[in-house]
Amino acid sequence: MDRKQFLGTLVALPVGLFLVSCSSDKMGSDSPAAPPARSGTQTVYTSSDSGTPLHHHTFGIDDASFSAPPSAGITGDTSNDSSHTHSVVVSMEQLEQVAMGQTVTVTTDIVQGHAHIFSFVKIA
Repeated sequence: MDRKQFLGTLVALPVGLFLVSCSSDKMGSDSPAAPPARSGTQTVYTSSDSGTPLHHHTFGIDDASFSAPPSAGITGDTSNDSSHTHSVVVSMEQLEQVAMGQTVTVTTDIVQGHAHIFSFVKIA
């Protein structure tokens, strides 16, 4: 990867830089397909690209889950893409880490022979 390609992968967010990978690699990437975005009282995260055809999913987390993480954490399904969803589990400890400004990486369950990776970060 040359300097121009690397600089093209950085996206500025209010809390700093968030690495986004764009690749023609059919195997996908561990990097999110898009940066997180605010939607009402949620932060919506986009997973890594994976699967055949190459695709990604989104998963929203309510603000309240960061400010007062449930003791059982949160569990839910991703958006539907390529005719399927994946399950996502984020523990109370992981939610607390995100609230403190750390990046937490979570892998979905395996569906149709593949999984996706979410990188949860705090955004303003």
